[in-house]
Amino acid sequence: IKEKKKNIIDLLVEIKLAASRSEARRLIEQGGVRVDKEVQASDMKEVGIRDGMVLQVGKRRFVRISVPE
Repeated sequence: IKEKKKNIIDLLVEIKLAASRSEARRLIEQGGVRVDKEVQASDMKEVGIRDGMVLQVGKRRFVRISVPE
């Protein structure tokens, strides 16, 4: 991921933790999305992307973000 900030919905779809934007929005509304162990409550939030951050969807799906230098 090359951007420094990205909408949480677009990020979930880009890294394939959600199949569509509507699924990503539903997951956020249900409280199933965490960024570095912090629950994301708003689907309009911009997330600051940094190397090593962890996205979690549900109990068992995790992704560690790698940012090229």
